[in-house]
Amino acid sequence: MPYAILPAEPVSDAVQRIALEQLDRALVTIENPAMPRSDAVYAMRKRCKKVRAVLRLARGPLEEAGLYKPANAALRDIAAAFSGLRDADVTLAVYDREMAAVAKSARRRFDGRRFGPIRAGMTRLRLAMLAGAGGDLAGRLDEAHWLLLKFRLGIADWSFRADGFEALEPGLRDTYGRVLAAAAEVERAGTVLALHEWRKRIKYHRNHLRILRKLAPGTLDARILALWRLGDLLGLDHDTAMVRARVGSGPAFARIGTRRRFASLLDRRRAAVQVEAKALAEETGFPSEDETIGHLAGLWNMGMNQRFTAVSAGRAATG
Repeated sequence: MPYAILPAEPVSDAVQRIALEQLDRALVTIENPAMPRSDAVYAMRKRCKKVRAVLRLARGPLEEAGLYKPANAALRDIAAAFSGLRDADVTLAVYDREMAAVAKSARRRFDGRRFGPIRAGMTRLRLAMLAGAGGDLAGRLDEAHWLLLKFRLGIADWSFRADGFEALEPGLRDTYGRVLAAAAEVERAGTVLALHEWRKRIKYHRNHLRILRKLAPGTLDARILALWRLGDLLGLDHDTAMVRARVGSGPAFARIGTRRRFASLLDRRRAAVQVEAKALAEETGFPSEDETIGHLAGLWNMGMNQRFTAVSAGRAATG
């Protein structure tokens, strides 16, 4: 089944179905012995974020029932337990991508061996994460598996009376309002933290549009793709900034001259990415909260009317 509300589904049923499907995929990933454990971590964290997006969408009725905060905190903590490994993997990925990009664009032969000590330091960091105080990765994934099974049992309680768009409007408003607030903070401060916060809010809003898209096929696709690209750019900016901070403050990675040259490469990359992200954000546009929610409410009503028209036509044909 799709990561979307279907026209014939009550909202409460759809929320439970989507969450269960995502959790089951996370569990299957962990249970697959053929999948490298680091890949299983990435896939599991991705599913947890998609379930958290569902929680945020149904935030209104779930908060009224006292279910939102404990469920959101539980998923957040399960995924956060592996954030160090994720950061270590990202560090290596950023290094390899940057070296490949510089080598490709260099006017003369580029010798990346001088930056080799930096990658060696990153590799040591990743190995230390795998063998750290938190225990071996397989054991930690087994614990996450148990916690996800426990969480899954609680989804049966996610039943609420509110239905239709009014069940989703509070969550949509809260999430999109945070998108606008985060964008304003980026405009005001432009810090790494502000950009990262904007990215997180955009991803939740994008997932909400994905969940609604079946009610208006094709209508939301272009915006979803634009938000996806914008989120990727902001993610690249954050990962690059994270690596720069880590390498710049870590004498164990390399001598200071080498670290400064590497930091300069990353600064140029961030500058280019931010220019591209700003242009895409302006092209995509972020209307006011009322305008956006009103547009989504209209699409919802249109989708429901199509559903009722189809049902009525079916009954007439069999009558």
